[in-house]
Formats: sequence, structure tokens, C-alpha cells
Amino acid sequence: MLITPMAAVPAVWSAGGGHGHYEFARLFFPYTMLLTRLTDDGITLPLILLALLQFPLYGAVLGAAGSGARAAVAAVLLLVAHAVAAAICFSGAIPNFS
Repeated sequence: MLITPMAAVPAVWSAGGGHGHYEFARLFFPYTMLLTRLTDDGITLPLILLALLQFPLYGAVLGAAGSGARAAVAAVLLLVAHAVAAAICFSGAIPNFS
């Protein structure tokens, strides 16, 4: 939960009131940004809520994985999924936010 505000502030700043480059939003909240394709390229309240829940959900997954090898595997899977989603965000898949 501590990571969310540290990621949200630069994400909002990079949006520039709707006229920004969205780099931090695409980097820190790639799932939300990809889902804008389903909302006519708009960042809606449900997507904002999803973004704010993303890092706590990561923590819940890691907590549920326990410790040791399971936690390590869960961390790597989360990292890879996040990195792939972020890479898609920067590939031009969401042209209104590029």
C-alpha cells in the first residue's frame, strides 16, 4: 500500500491534465492503461480504482505465496507480467496515451 502513492503521483503528473505523455502511468499501471481500449480511450473511475488496487493486489499475491521458492516464483511471474504489459503500453498499442 505504501508503493501506490509513490507510483500514483508521478503517473498523474505525467498525464498533464489529459495532455501529457503518460509515461509513468504506462510504466506503473500498464493494465489500467491497456484497459482504456475498452472504454473509448478514457481513464474512467473503475480503471482508476483498479490502478489504486494494483500494488496491494501484488502484495496479496506475494503474501498468499508464502515464503521461499513459492514466493520467489510468484515475484518473478508478477514482474514478468507487469514488464510485458508495460512493454505493450510503450509499443503503440494505446495510441491516445503515447
